[in-house]
Parts: sequence; C-alpha cells; structure tokens
Amino acid sequence: MSSLFDQFAKDVLDLLLSAHGRVETEFEVPALKSQRADVLFEPDPSHDAARRALGLLGRMSDRCCLFEPFHEAPGAAEVTACLRKLLNHRHARALAHRPAAERAWLLCAGRPDGALRSLRALASEGWPRGFYDLGESLPLWIVVLSELVEDEDTLALRLMGAGATLRRALLDLQQTPAGEVRDALVRRVVELHIARDRGTLNEQEEDELMRQLPFVEELERRCRAEGLSQGLSQGLSQGRTEGTLFALARIVERRLRRELSTVEREALRERLAQLGDRALDDALDLDAHVLESWLARATG
Repeated sequence: MSSLFDQFAKDVLDLLLSAHGRVETEFEVPALKSQRADVLFEPDPSHDAARRALGLLGRMSDRCCLFEPFHEAPGAAEVTACLRKLLNHRHARALAHRPAAERAWLLCAGRPDGALRSLRALASEGWPRGFYDLGESLPLWIVVLSELVEDEDTLALRLMGAGATLRRALLDLQQTPAGEVRDALVRRVVELHIARDRGTLNEQEEDELMRQLPFVEELERRCRAEGLSQGLSQGLSQGRTEGTLFALARIVERRLRRELSTVEREALRERLAQLGDRALDDALDLDAHVLESWLARATG
C-alpha cells in the first residue's frame, strides 16, 4: 500500500496482535497472478485471554483471518478483489492441507456507500454498529470505522480510521494508562508525525495530519523527554523503558525484514540506554544495509 496511513494501520495490527499469534504482512496469495493480502493473522490459543483484552479487535481475531485496511473508502471492485484473494488463499491452503483464513476484515476509514449498495451488504447480525457482511456463504466483513461506538472496546480499530475518527481516537489514546502496548502505539503516532516533517507525506496526507498536529506534537514532546530520561535517570519506570525498546525492536525488524536474536535485542537495549531517542532516529533514517551494520557493531 502506498499511503503512510495504511502502513500505520498495518503496524497497529502487527503491534497489537503479534504477541498473541503469528502475523504476516504483505502475505502472498497464490492466483493466476500473484496477489498480496495486507495482514494474515493466526491466533495462538495460549494467548487467547490477553488477545481478547484488545476489545473488539480481539474478538475479530478469534480465528485465522485476513485484515485489509483502507484509508479511503474502497469501491465495489476493490472489495471484490479482497474477496477473490480470500477465496484463492483458502483454495490454495486446502490443496496443501494447511489451515487457512476463515474470514477477511476490510477496515474502512470512510463509508463505502457504492460498494455496500452494489454488493447488497447488510448490517452484520451479532456484531455492533459499523459491521456489514455479504451473507453466510461469502466470509468477508466490511467494518466502517467512523460508525463504531467510541469507547475503550473500539479504540484499537478507531486508531486505523481517518479525520475526526482518528482525532478522537488519539485523544482517547492520550487518556490510556502508560504501558508497553500504549507506549509503542504512541511512538508509532509520533513516527507518523516525524514523516510529515521529512516531507514524505503527500498533500492530502499532510492536510489530514495537520488536523491532529497539536496533540501529536504533545505526544512527541513527551516521548522525546522520556527518551532523554532513559539515558540519564534510573528513576524511569521499567514499563516505559520496555515499551520504547519494544517499539525500537519492531522498527528494526520491519526495516531488516527478519526477527532479531536475543543477543541483538540486548544490544538494542544498550543502544537505547546510550543514545536515547537518537537510536529510534537511526533505526528510521538508515537504509537497510547500513542499519544491518549499525546493529552488527552494537552486538560486537
């Protein structure tokens, strides 16, 4: 996906679900022509209780599933393409005698009126406001994020929204108690803001982010202050330290497209203690080859 906001949605899914099962992004779906689904999630039963604490997202991920975020409302053709990816994926897995995604969730920041109308999607029975489906025989759900009730149960989903939905979700995030997941989410919001400063957003994306600027700048100020404290003060809570380390490790893994070893994670902890926020800047700024060398020097 080209949009930084769509990438942000994938990062939120990865961040919230990776501890509770296996997450694959840009997952290849075999077909006559190669297709990719944005996120494939396979739940780990040993993490069911913790995953369900994520609220509505936890309930949605009870079964192996695909997630497809749309920062703009998809048309009928895009919805149909997602359904085709799901069906191709299930067919290929069945031939290989492997478990497959049982459903696909389309996370739509805007209401896709044309697609809902042309595909005759109806409000989903047993699900809250904002959920639509195509019937029992077509396992695809359209979730209109702007229509969700604004409460703690929907916060994770609303963070993947746009406009007023995203702004109010950010305000709710501000009120959430500090912790590993919350701190990592805040860090990702700040990274999105930093991307604006580096001129990597297009005009429409920049205009939308400007609407959230006061709150995001406050988050950035807090994160930078906390990052400085990590290198200077032993009084910083362990939860904040681990949250920032978690975010740094995820950034490096995404940039290098591989998991880090235990030794490398400990090296990142040392880098973070020495450099503070500069370690995060390095992880974001360096190209993959240089970042690999940067990590190798830390482990040496």
